[in-house]
Amino acid sequence: MDIEAGLTTAASVDAVLKYVDDLAVYPEWMSLVHSATRDVSSPEPTWNVELRASVGPFARSKRLRLVRTVNERGRIVFERREIDGRTHATWRLTVTIAPGLGAATSRADDGAGATTLTMQLHYDGRFFVGVVESILQQNIDAGRKRLSELLARRCGDR
Repeated sequence: MDIEAGLTTAASVDAVLKYVDDLAVYPEWMSLVHSATRDVSSPEPTWNVELRASVGPFARSKRLRLVRTVNERGRIVFERREIDGRTHATWRLTVTIAPGLGAATSRADDGAGATTLTMQLHYDGRFFVGVVESILQQNIDAGRKRLSELLARRCGDR
């Protein structure tokens, strides 16, 4: 399963980065991420993440250990890396941030324009893929709206 979602905002690249480069911040805007706690004992930037969703009267949760494997200015990648010795489905979240023409790259910049955020989720699990995709899409739509509101508020604070 591969899902891509994006948004364009007047916020600077730095402002967008504050919401997407640390998984511990995701619960502020993505309701599917119930919790994300940094694992300071790991040598790599690692988070223990709990995804939680309700389907009718049922609630399901999934725990993942995600490692930030790429951390470049315009590209961040989080990948599942469990340490229990078992084989697990791949979860990979790729975050791409691109300033628009003349866009501000930091809060101190006065550039006008837009920043584009694109998030791609790859999951190669076999169980309940149709249900998972539907739940993800609902949460993505709500998360995009919430993140847009947070970024708009941040732009207003300049």
